[in-house]
Amino acid sequence: MLLNQITAWSMTSVIEINLAQGDTLYRQGDAHDSGFIIVSGEIILYTHIGGKRIDVERRGPGSIVGELSVLTGQPRTVTVEATTDCTFFRISADQILNRFDRLDPILRACVDTSISFTGKLSEQSQKENTDIVPLAQSNLRDAEELIDRFKFELDVIKGIENEEFFMVYQPIVAIEDASIVGFEALMRWVHPTRGFVPPDKFIQCAEDMGAVSKLTDYALIETAAALKRMQAIKGTPDTLFASVNISGDDICRPNFADMLLHIIDLNELDPCHIKLEVTETSLIGDFETADRNLKRIRDLGCGISVDDFGTGYSNLAYLKSLPLTTLKIDRAFAGDAFENPVSRGIVRMLLTLGKELNVDIIAEGLETSDDVQTLHQLGCKYAQGYFYHKPMPEADLTSVLSGTTTGRDAA
Repeated sequence: MLLNQITAWSMTSVIEINLAQGDTLYRQGDAHDSGFIIVSGEIILYTHIGGKRIDVERRGPGSIVGELSVLTGQPRTVTVEATTDCTFFRISADQILNRFDRLDPILRACVDTSISFTGKLSEQSQKENTDIVPLAQSNLRDAEELIDRFKFELDVIKGIENEEFFMVYQPIVAIEDASIVGFEALMRWVHPTRGFVPPDKFIQCAEDMGAVSKLTDYALIETAAALKRMQAIKGTPDTLFASVNISGDDICRPNFADMLLHIIDLNELDPCHIKLEVTETSLIGDFETADRNLKRIRDLGCGISVDDFGTGYSNLAYLKSLPLTTLKIDRAFAGDAFENPVSRGIVRMLLTLGKELNVDIIAEGLETSDDVQTLHQLGCKYAQGYFYHKPMPEADLTSVLSGTTTGRDAA
């Protein structure tokens, strides 16, 4: 199923723009709708005074233009023309202003003063204009790093549009007999030139640019369909569930619960077989909104898991009020409990907390028989990790569920 069958795509972060030599980026008097970072090429800024063109400045890669009119709310004071073939990254006015508003008040006052002073210097420079037009140095700190960041954002956008992302599934087992009770859906991305991109890198980027909902919708669509097919395999337990990671942005997204229910209905699934995983840190930002929306999702019948539990330093008393069904103990503790008494003590405490909250506990990151034995002795019932199964494509998991392979060597 295509991504756009569920959500409409709106790119809110950065757009690449290419101009040929002699093209105009914007004109004096135009509206202040965006700023531009020069990736390659060179431009010239000029204005008209008394009917005469006054060349103000030349700029090259790593410089930003158009930001002052955005910050001042005034029309463009100069015309910008490409003197060579150029590539720009366009940043919306809303993005610039949102970042500006988050500045420390003192820093914001300093910037406002600098803008006013720069404007006066510019006026004086134009009055004293000569035929020599200076080439300004890059006015962006760490310009190369910023440009690389924008290039990566564009790659993420193209990856979504070209359907380069795909899902793999890691089984969750009952420690008692190693039987598969469910699986976690994990997203992967192999870029045409970058190769394998770590999930934490592209997911964080998608969250920063407001595109993570697109990835979440894709994960839900693919995973629900895969779960439906796996439940049809002979011998598969009726209670087999799929766990899908969602972000803090998803929790607060309008109509997310309705979209989720639509996907569940399309695949004729019981909502209790879909569990949504949220990180502990994603709940810290806005507990009230998270609580309200998670309760709506829980009312549908879906499970709610807190992932990487124990690493977010959250308010345990408030966590008790959330509609949780599962806590997942982070690998930093579960995978270290055999050798580290401190980690073992933390795991024991978290297992006790799980009993108090009346929720299931899943230990993540178990890689050795010692890890498994330790967690079993502590009373943990469920686990996932390389000791049991690596993340694998749907076809491989299907083989495991049907008893054809063990799945431990899957990629």
